[in-house]
Amino acid sequence: MENTKLTKLEEVVDKLIEQLKGLKNDKKMLQTTIHTREDEIKALETQVAELNDKQDKISERVDNLINSIEDWENSPESTPVEESGGNEGGENQGNSTPLFT
Repeated sequence: MENTKLTKLEEVVDKLIEQLKGLKNDKKMLQTTIHTREDEIKALETQVAELNDKQDKISERVDNLINSIEDWENSPESTPVEESGGNEGGENQGNSTPLFT
């Protein structure tokens, strides 16, 4: 009788050992997945930072262009010239309308 109890105990222990091995393998795979995802997250964070930087630079350039156009519109050289009866070529050279209001 003790032999059967011992045998049964050995079977239970063997089964527990196999389950433990399986759990260790699962843990190892999950850790690998976590490291892979962390690397992907870092790469994506870097990409987002680079895209934000590009967007900021483009926004700054657009603002500078708009400011340049507004400065040009407000400069004395861009004001309409009054017609003085002696237009050469018959063109209306004095029509200037602002691009932005």
